[in-house]
Order: sequence, then C-alpha cells, then structure tokens
Amino acid sequence: MSSIKMEKQSRSINMNKNQDMIKVLIADDRPTTRYMLKKNISDWGYEVVEAVDGDQAWKILQTEPYPRIAILDWMMPGFDGVEICKKLQNSSSLPLIYTILLTSKKEREDLVYALENGAHNFQSKPFSPLELRSHLNVAKRLVESDDQLKRYAAQMEQIAEVRAKQLIHADRLATLGTLAAGITHEISSPITYVSASTDSASKHWRKVRNYILEHLKEGSETISTSIERIDRSLARISSGTFRIIKIVRGISSFSRKEHTQKERINIHDCINLALQLCQNQLKYHVQVQTKFDSDLPMVLGNQHEIEQVFVNLISNAAYAMSLKHSGKLILSSRLINNEIHVDIQDNGIGISKDVLENIWDPFFTTKPEEKGTGLGLSICKEIIARHDGFISVESVPDVGSCFTISLPVYDNIK
Repeated sequence: MSSIKMEKQSRSINMNKNQDMIKVLIADDRPTTRYMLKKNISDWGYEVVEAVDGDQAWKILQTEPYPRIAILDWMMPGFDGVEICKKLQNSSSLPLIYTILLTSKKEREDLVYALENGAHNFQSKPFSPLELRSHLNVAKRLVESDDQLKRYAAQMEQIAEVRAKQLIHADRLATLGTLAAGITHEISSPITYVSASTDSASKHWRKVRNYILEHLKEGSETISTSIERIDRSLARISSGTFRIIKIVRGISSFSRKEHTQKERINIHDCINLALQLCQNQLKYHVQVQTKFDSDLPMVLGNQHEIEQVFVNLISNAAYAMSLKHSGKLILSSRLINNEIHVDIQDNGIGISKDVLENIWDPFFTTKPEEKGTGLGLSICKEIIARHDGFISVESVPDVGSCFTISLPVYDNIK
C-alpha cells in the first residue's frame, strides 16, 4: 500500500484525531432536549452538531468530518434511533460511531432489540448530566482506541507489503549472485585464451616490427603509420583484457557463497574490490581519491561481508553525488589506538538532521522505491557490529557526508 493510498483510507480518522474536540451529534425533535444536551456536552469539551429528525441525522453522519458519537432519540420523525444504529452497523465506509439511544423504555426485550441492531449504550429520559458524562467518557475512550488500532493496522499492512517486496528483492539478488558466479566461470576460460594469445601476438609482432623497421625504405610513411596503429591496438587489447580479468575475478569473489569463517584480511583489498565493483556508478561523474596508510596491520573478519559494507557505502555515496551531477569521493585509512579507521567521504547532497537518526533503521530510505530497499545501512551496521567494530556518520545538507568505520586490528583480537 502506498503512503498516499493509506492516507486516503485513514483520512476520516486523521481529521478527527487532528481536531481538539470529538464531534457529537444530538438528534432529537424536541428543541428543549437538544438545548439542554448541547449546553452540557459543549461545556465538557465536545463539538456539538444538531439534527431535528432521523433523516437529517443520517445525512450528517455520512458527511465528513464525521461525528464520532451520536446521541439519538429512539422515537423521532424520519428514521428512528434504532434504524440509524442498524444503518451504521451495516456501513463499511464509515468509521466507528458510538451510539447512545435516548429513551424512556425499560423493558429488557426492547433494550436487547436495540443492542442487536447496533446500539452501544442507552441514556434514560430525563437524563442525568453525571450519567451522560460517564457515557461520553466511555464513548471517547472506545473511539480513540478504535482510531489507534486502525492506524496501527494500516502501518502494519504497509510494513508487511514493504517487507514482502524486500524478500522478493533479496531473492532476486541471491539468484543474480548465482548467475554471476556461473557467468564469470564461463567467461574466465575464453578471456584467458584471449589474454594468452594477445601476449603471444605482441611478442611475435615485436620481432616482425623490428625486422620491418630495419628494412623499411625511407619515405614509407604509410607502413610506419600502420605499424604505430598495430602497436596501439595491441596495447589496447592487452589493457582491455586485463581489465576484464580483474572485473571477472572481482565479481567471482564477491558472489561466492557466504561463509561465517573469519580470516586475516587486508582492508585495502576490500576497499579496492568495492571500488572496482562500483566503477560503473562512479566513472561518469565522480572523481575518486584514496589516502591509504601504507603500514596498516591486518584485521580479522569475513572478507565477503566487509566488501559488502564498502560496496553499500560507496554505492550510496555515488547516488548522493549523482543528484549534484558531479562529485568527489575520498577514501582514507589510518591506525588509531589499535583500531583501523576508514573514512568514506563524499560531497553529495548530505543528510538532514531529522533524517540522520533514522538511517540505520531497517527499511528506512530516502531514495525512490526503485533505487533503494532501505536495508543497506542497517546491514552495514550489523556486519560491523559482528566484527566488534563501529560505524558512524557526520553529514551536512548540500555539503556532503562522511561515514567512518573502525575495526580492531588482528593482533589486538584475543
């Protein structure tokens, strides 16, 4: 359910919730009775609307903002009080409207008949202000509780739908990982042949090239140009092949089946692989700068999970900078008190203070539905916590964000 749809469905509830007073309908054909009821009920802090007969009362009950309590004369022109209670009971479009029947009837059969047809309570004639006020207090509590339950139900329905979508998304990602592993395996063999053949061709070409240049007559500019073009083409083929091999190895490493075993890992290897996997998101509009401490010790962790954290953070930074059409991403590392600190700093759109405290919550996202699931940062936080580390963020709207990860060094882990 979209937020707009949910808002429409609970519109009548929210209208009354936002008002300071609950609206009470008084329906009675006697002006004196209406006057006395209105005077007392208004003094108790309720908004009062009047109807002189059952037909007018029924129209008012169907008009927004709805009265939430209806005091109905049992016997009045048009629809009588019990007929209106029955109509309210059978209506699926109206919120809960608590009904109190004004009556001098005392027979048990009459009261049971009214209750079976939707009446909630009775007020005897002539009415006692103290008794009437107690009835209204009960009605107010029930109406407010019903509104709260409906709001919770709408929220739970929305959360359930979002989570169902996330499960589908997670299943697709798992399937994509399996496909990626298979595809990289299929690509590995032919690209190895291409790489080996390119190296062999380059080696033999250098011999042929040297021979041609030694015996080339002066003025053969066409042959010289062709030689230069072949040199450049072979260099590009070699460079492209090496790039494909790196990408295939990165995808293969990232899509391998997850395991819980921890090992000594180089944090810079994890960052470099994440940058490689996010290259397509960065290459058109982001300048990447790394400031790595070259003497960092190892950390103990699950390399797949740490790589996933950096992929999520770099991907989020790329999205934040894409909204400004250009950006600068700085990744730095340093050793502080037996902990490795990694900063992922961008100059994107930043995060506002009212949103900042919610970014770690599951399913919370400021991205459009097709751009994010709201799970990335909560997963990052969980992974870092499992590694006895800590993740934090500082952000300024329209200036940028800096996520900091701290992990204990391997030698410091007992």
